[in-house]
Amino acid sequence: MFKKILIVEDENWASESLLEKLDQLIATKFQSTVITTVREATDWLLKNEVDLIFMDVQLGDGLSFEIFDQVKVQVPVIFTTAFEDYALKAFQNQGYAYLLKPYDDDELQQALNKVAPLIGRETEEVHYKTRFLVRYGMRLKSIPTTEIAYFMAEDKILYGYTKDGDQFIVDDTITGLVSRLDPEFFFQVNRKFIIHIDSIVDMLKVARNRIRLQLQPALPSGIEVIVSEDKSSDFQMWLDR
Repeated sequence: MFKKILIVEDENWASESLLEKLDQLIATKFQSTVITTVREATDWLLKNEVDLIFMDVQLGDGLSFEIFDQVKVQVPVIFTTAFEDYALKAFQNQGYAYLLKPYDDDELQQALNKVAPLIGRETEEVHYKTRFLVRYGMRLKSIPTTEIAYFMAEDKILYGYTKDGDQFIVDDTITGLVSRLDPEFFFQVNRKFIIHIDSIVDMLKVARNRIRLQLQPALPSGIEVIVSEDKSSDFQMWLDR
């Protein structure tokens, strides 16, 4: 999967911490290169190939976005930064995830899940889940993913909801399922919800850069869908693709 990883980061503690996390989260062996400046990263990318790039925004000799003015980057980039202000710029420069420091293992895993299907896709066709076999008592039904509005985890059970409002149980977890769904249409907005883009009826910004969503079909009374603070930037990038 991830055979060659480039880390563009000028803070030693940050690159070392990231490598420790990657060693724990990526099962296969990978080669890593750490570069600390815009100039070095530009020169390196002109001469080398890589599967995935982790990139801080503010480096000692400038903003990492300057790299894209000199090199055509065609692999996924996961931006890691302490600043929220560059999310849109990151999306415009091959950004597929935007992690705000300090991020935890779950956030990093979700970012890896998002880009994993893109690695080597020019030679290997990606197959996303297209339907779910569900049980209603003794009856079975196959439900296409195109008919699903959202998934909700509650009391250790994962439920799927169709656009017609039917509910069914999914034998999976939120983390396990999200990597099997087409990211063009589905997005995990928090620890409890994965939504289909067509299910969004209305959006409202609330405190701490979070976003409250109104979905169709409507949720049970008392349940709100809030895009979490750590996912807000990625969510807005997803909507603006």
